[in-house]
Amino acid sequence: MVARRRWVAWLWLPVLFVLVAVGLWWMGHPAALPLADRTVTASAKVEQRVYVGVTVDGSVDRELAISKAAFRTAGDSTNGLDADGLEVEAWICRDGAISQTTAPDRFCDDVIPAEGNSLRLGNDQLMVSIQSTAAVALHLEPVELTFRDGLQRGTDPFGPEYEFVVIG
Repeated sequence: MVARRRWVAWLWLPVLFVLVAVGLWWMGHPAALPLADRTVTASAKVEQRVYVGVTVDGSVDRELAISKAAFRTAGDSTNGLDADGLEVEAWICRDGAISQTTAPDRFCDDVIPAEGNSLRLGNDQLMVSIQSTAAVALHLEPVELTFRDGLQRGTDPFGPEYEFVVIG
């Protein structure tokens, strides 16, 4: 009878292990970010920075602490991200929204870099900017965000695909 009680006393250990494993899995698997089934096109002149708003369908109310915004070219892109003089960046438009512009500060209360700042979906808008010192044609996949959403952390694509043309 004594040996049986010792075994029962250790049942909490596997239960604790399962709870910790489920908790760690949950922390690394936040809800997917919204994608858009369209391609946004924008054009600019050489040396001109153009900003394009990342719009998604449906209302989403989340606050994302963005640690990194990465860009990847689609397979049919004429140029790559390694082109000389090409800058592609992610920005946050605070309390505003744009479609396409060269002066986002007219439509946003504040324009700040996306990396290291929080994006409040529903209030703020993520923007992608491009500037080049030479003519390029670029087809980008959706922005890939590394973020924290409360206790959860993840990396997901966000928004539509983009086609940028910089005219020389």
